[in-house]
Order: sequence, then structure tokens, then C-alpha cells
Amino acid sequence: MSPLSKEVLIFSQIFGGFPLTSLGNKKLKFSLPVFWWGLVLTALQILTTEIGLYTDYRKKLAGVPLRMFEDISIIVVVLDFVSLKLMSVVIFISCSRKHEQFINILDILEKVDQKLHKKLPEVNAKAKVLLVSIVITILITGIGVLDFQRSVFLGNKDYISSLCYIPPLIMLFSQASLFLHFTQVAQSIATRFGIIKARVKEEVLRNRRERPRNTHYIRIANVPHNNKGLYTIHEVESLMSAFWMLCDAVHQANSFYGDQLLSVFFTSLVHITISIYYLIGSVILRQSTAITVLGGLAIAHIAHLVLLVRPSTLVAELADGMAPMICKLINTGLDPILVERLEELLLQLGKRKSRFSALGFFQLQNSAVIKMAGAVTTYLVVLVQFQLEIVPPEFFISVT
Repeated sequence: MSPLSKEVLIFSQIFGGFPLTSLGNKKLKFSLPVFWWGLVLTALQILTTEIGLYTDYRKKLAGVPLRMFEDISIIVVVLDFVSLKLMSVVIFISCSRKHEQFINILDILEKVDQKLHKKLPEVNAKAKVLLVSIVITILITGIGVLDFQRSVFLGNKDYISSLCYIPPLIMLFSQASLFLHFTQVAQSIATRFGIIKARVKEEVLRNRRERPRNTHYIRIANVPHNNKGLYTIHEVESLMSAFWMLCDAVHQANSFYGDQLLSVFFTSLVHITISIYYLIGSVILRQSTAITVLGGLAIAHIAHLVLLVRPSTLVAELADGMAPMICKLINTGLDPILVERLEELLLQLGKRKSRFSALGFFQLQNSAVIKMAGAVTTYLVVLVQFQLEIVPPEFFISVT
């Protein structure tokens, strides 16, 4: 299984400025044209964000604001788009500066496949890329419709300026590009962890089945009692060598993805809080268009986080499950020399943990999403109790 499919690579190049291109032998190398495209794209995203904020602020001074109705609205809008802009810049700079580490991750996974003597099938990500593109396009279209209707209701005849916040939303595709290639790499690592774990168990159980029954062995010079026992030890050591290589791949991935994941989590926290906050106001005022758009936006951001941490959680579970499995197998009548090797492996497993993390601040596991849900709930309670009355009804109102 290739760690990065062609569809995900092309999507990341177009929308995330991912500065790598594929060679004929499916190797990746740095691409200067793609780098310059990513640089221009990031600059345009920053420029359109500044133009959108300036246009809205100018409209506010003219008495026909788009989103900046009060001071609280200004803070929310600025925080919304600044977080998106920060995420886009971090993703591009990190991918450009650390692209060699990403290539190292793919090289490690290729070496693991060689040790496993198994070529995993290619992953077809066309459906996944298409689904993500459709969802983002629908959300951007819905936000554009909501802004346009609100602008018409408030008497703003400058219809073009009412859509000034649509171009910056293209940065959502940059967020999606990170989601696609991170989840695919993490899933590739998890798949190989699962194969190694199953193969180790298979080899150890074979040693137990092939060992003669009711025979008392005398340990001599730390030599296995038969050739099959020697073969099992060799296979287990080879598999564990591949296991350590996967641990190194996780370490490299943390170095490459750490700051990007941190920026994505911050952006998601901001967007989920803002979306749900204004969704509550829309429900109170019974505005169906706003409820649909903001509800879809909140669901999309929540689903994005859940799906983002799912493969990284799987990696941690499979890697951590190796030690308990070996502990159960040690006391099942194995060759004494194999038992010694397994005990040595247990000591090493206790010192090496395979975890994806956001720059070391927190681990990417399901618990991180639960903690974020608690933080969002706390912020929402404060906003609903003390600040909902500050936002005027016009912010939510749209033409039915």
C-alpha cells in the first residue's frame, strides 16, 4: 500500500502547495514550480483575507456592515479568518521546510515492506478526495448564499462586496489537504503495525505447536533446541526490527506534522465555537437558512477532527498492544531461548512509545477530541450567558 496516493498528492499540490512531485518510480522529490505555486497561493489567500476584512470594516463605517455589526462581531470575524490564515501559512512553510522528513517517512515504510516481504495494494483515494471537495464546495456556497441574503435584507446594493469573505474560504481546501495526506500516512503506519503484530503472534504460536510435548529441555550455551526454534527467533527479531523502524517513522511524522496539527486544532476550536455560538442565535430566531449553513459547518468541523485523530489513535493502540500480547504468549510453553528474546523485547517496548502529537502539547487520540469538546462547551456557556444579547438580531437574519 503506497503511503501517499496520486490523487491525494495532486490535491495537496493544488490547494496546499505541497512542494513534492512524483517520479517515474513513485519516489517523491522537491518541485520548485509547485513550491512557487504554493507561495503565490498562500500570498493570495492572505491578500484576499485582508481585503475581505477591510471591505467589511469600511461597510461598517458606512452603516451597512456585512458581519461586523458590533465590537463582539468584529472580534469574532477577525479571529475566524486570522486563524484560517495562520493555519494556511503554517502548513505551507512547514511542508516546504521539512519536505525531506516526509520523504524519509516514505523511505522507512518502503524498507518495512521489504522486511515484511509483502507488497501492500495501492489505495484508491479518488472517492475520498471527491467527497471532501464536494463537502467544502457546498459549505462555501452555503456561506456565500447566507452572506448575500443578509446583505440584501440590510439594503446593501453592492452585491459584489457582500461576497468579499468567499475567496478567503478557499483556505479550507488547504486544511483538507493536510487532513488527506496525514490520515493516509497514519493509516499506512497503522496497517503495518497490525501486520507485524499478527505475524509475531503467528510465529510464536508456531513455535509452541512445533515444540515436542512432555520433553524436558536442558539449556545449553543459549542455543535453541531445534532448527525450527532458531528460525522462529530469527523471524521474530526481523519483525521487531521492522516494528522499531515504524516507531522511527512515527517520530519523523511528529517532527513533520507537529506544528501543522497544532494550528489545525486551534483553527477547528475557533470555528466550532463560533459556528455553534451563532447556530444557537439562529435557532432562537428560527432562521432556517442560517441554521442549515451553520449547522452543516459545525458538523463538518467536528467530523474533520474525529476522522483526523482516528488513524493516529489506531497507531497507538496497535503499538501499545504488542507488549500485552507478548506477555500472554511468554507463558505458553515456548522455547527457553525464544522466551529470553521476548523478555528483552518487552524491556525495549516499555521505553519506546509510538504516539502522534501536536508539537508535544497533546497526543492525537480520541481523548483530545473529548477535551476539546469540554473546552468548546465552556466557552459556549460563557458566550450564551453574557454576550448573546450584544449581538443584534440583524446578524442572524436572512431573507426567507
